[in-house]
Amino acid sequence: STTTTAGEAVATDAVEIKDYAFNPPAISVAVGTTVTWTNGDDFKHTTTSDSEVWDSGPIEPGAGFSQTFAEAGTYAYFCNIHNYMEGQVVVE
Repeated sequence: STTTTAGEAVATDAVEIKDYAFNPPAISVAVGTTVTWTNGDDFKHTTTSDSEVWDSGPIEPGAGFSQTFAEAGTYAYFCNIHNYMEGQVVVE
């Protein structure tokens, strides 16, 4: 398995929520991309923007949430239930 640090954004539009973590923790997408988070855990998580751009609300196990990024920037986010879970979307 590969591990990435927050400094290395992976080019993908899919983030898995698994084992109390966002995987990959940092992603890089083009403007206009829709990012989808999928909850692979057995309990609820959220994806909540630090700057209040989006808030998924509780995502049930096996369910997902999508957000389209129309503007370039770096968007930090966290799980509102487990606030030590953090991630980042870099839109270029």
